[in-house]
This record gives sequence, structure tokens and C-alpha cells, in this order.
Amino acid sequence: MTACAGPSSGPTVRGSLTAVGTGIQSNSVSAWRSGWVKDYPGSSLNFSPDGSGVGLDALFSGQGHFAPVDAPLTAGDIERSRQACGPDGAFSVPVSVVALGVAFNLPSVKNLKLTPGVLGSIYSGDITSWDDPAISDINQGTKFPDQEIIPVRATESSVLTQTATEYLAAGSWDGEPGMEWASDTTGQPVRDYAAIADKLDNTAGSIAFLEKSAIGSRFDTALLDFGKGFVRMSDDTLNLSIGFGTVGSGPGGSVTFETAGMGGEGYGLSLVTYQAFCSRYANEALSRLVKSWGTFVVGDGGQGNSTYFAGVASPGEDARELAKDRIEEIDAAA
Repeated sequence: MTACAGPSSGPTVRGSLTAVGTGIQSNSVSAWRSGWVKDYPGSSLNFSPDGSGVGLDALFSGQGHFAPVDAPLTAGDIERSRQACGPDGAFSVPVSVVALGVAFNLPSVKNLKLTPGVLGSIYSGDITSWDDPAISDINQGTKFPDQEIIPVRATESSVLTQTATEYLAAGSWDGEPGMEWASDTTGQPVRDYAAIADKLDNTAGSIAFLEKSAIGSRFDTALLDFGKGFVRMSDDTLNLSIGFGTVGSGPGGSVTFETAGMGGEGYGLSLVTYQAFCSRYANEALSRLVKSWGTFVVGDGGQGNSTYFAGVASPGEDARELAKDRIEEIDAAA
């Protein structure tokens, strides 16, 4: 696919981009697009939130110009990308950090504390009532009602479920971490994560893993244990975990980033999302256009937009600087 280059007297960056990828980035992409088209009035972007795998298929077949994805590219991805992306293949860079909170509908209780072990027992069906001693023991002085606990979960395959179940696996949960909840998981299923908030709001005693942006001020969230005491989800505690995060490198010159997570400082229940780009594009106009998008996304302006409008956090500054440098290396076919 090629960009629609403008006349020589027009802007140096001009044209239309197509992207396919993870729906988790939908709000962020909208925020980035709004700022990007203001900086480059001759540009436009069409984004289809059809999933990471579909996005990579589109990028590697030349049907997309970049792909918002849930995880960094693998060596297999790089090999598969060489035909469409040139001999160096594709690469990926971190673009956002999405916090996941444990929201609950129990107005009589404030400052609820939960451990991975207790949460795992709730999702296994071993703890079924809010006044269970295991909950009371870690919430001394709080009076809990004799009320059923109703976990709400999405049946769609999602990296959000992967993140939630990995946290449960840090305790005594007898399930297996994965992109989908087991069909026999206790509670009430809904189709997708977009439906969880309304179900939670309308179900007394319910509890659910939910993105920070969807929680907003609508729900209270539990203080969680990451190995160093109970931590409330907030911008400050999330940024603390990000500040103690780790920058790394992946296949094809990809940049990786991990927050402090379990055993680290701050709020560790989050996931890092990425965007995948080709190292080489068909012509100079398209190369400039893609680079303008990528550098805007990882730059201060783009990150400010996604934080304010989409409720996500920024990867560490070192990771974003390396991402910017890698994006600047994108070139055009001779």
C-alpha cells in the first residue's frame, strides 16, 4: 500500500494510513489521531480494532501500515514480516501502559484489601460470601455483610484476562493463566470487557477486573498486594511501578518495557501495549508519513493526549526515547 503524496509545494508529510490491531488501543488511537492530524493537516488514519493477530496479518501482507498490538513481536513474527517489510522485517515499540483494577459493588465497604490468594479463592468459588473469615482477616475492623460475592468476567479472548489470571496465579489459585477464563469459572459471564461496567453497576455484591479508564470515579477499587503491602490503584502508584520498570530489546531491534510488577514498587497490575511497524516502506512519502505517526505517538504530545483522553499511562522515558530512535530508522525501498 502507498501513501497519497501531496504536491511538491505542499507539506512534506501528507497522506493516509491504515492500521488494524488490538481494540485495547482504540481510545488511545483516537487520542493520538486527533493530535497527529492537527500537526500534519494533510494526514489521515483509518483504524480497525479487529485484534492483534489480525493486525499483524494485515501488516505482514501489506494491507496495513502499522499494527497496534498487545505484546512485542517475536522472532517468528519478524521472520514472517520480511516479505512485506524488507530484509530487516518489522519491529515493535511500547506505546502505553494500561492499569487493571479490581472494582467492586459493595457501598458499605471502603478501603477493601485483597490478596492474590483471596481473589483466587473467590474466582475458584471457594470463597462465596463477603463475610468470609479470609476476607475479614486482612480487613481488620471492617464489617462485611452476609452477601454473595458475584465475580463478573468477560468471555472474549483478551490480554486483559491474561493479565488478571497471571495475578491470581501469584496466589493459591488453582486455574491456569490465559487469554480466556475457563468456562466453569464461578460468577456471571458477559460477552466482552465493554459490558462489564454496566453489569457490575447493576449487580450488588459483584466484583470484576476492569481497566482503569473504565473504572474512573464510577467504582471503588480494592487495594491489592504485590508483595510489599497493600497498594491502591492511582496515577502516582502506577507511575511508581513504571519508574521502577525495565527497558529491554527484542528481535528486529524492537524495544520492550516491563513495569515493576509483582515484588516491585507501586501498583503492579498493568499491561504494556505496543505498535508494530515495518523497517522499510514502499516509498519515501509513505516512510515519512509512518515515521511522523510513530514519533508523535511516543513523543510528549502524543503521550499527553493518550493520558488525558484515554486514561492510559506512558512507558518509561528511556523506553520512549529508544522507541523514537528506532522509528527514525525507518527507511524507504530503493
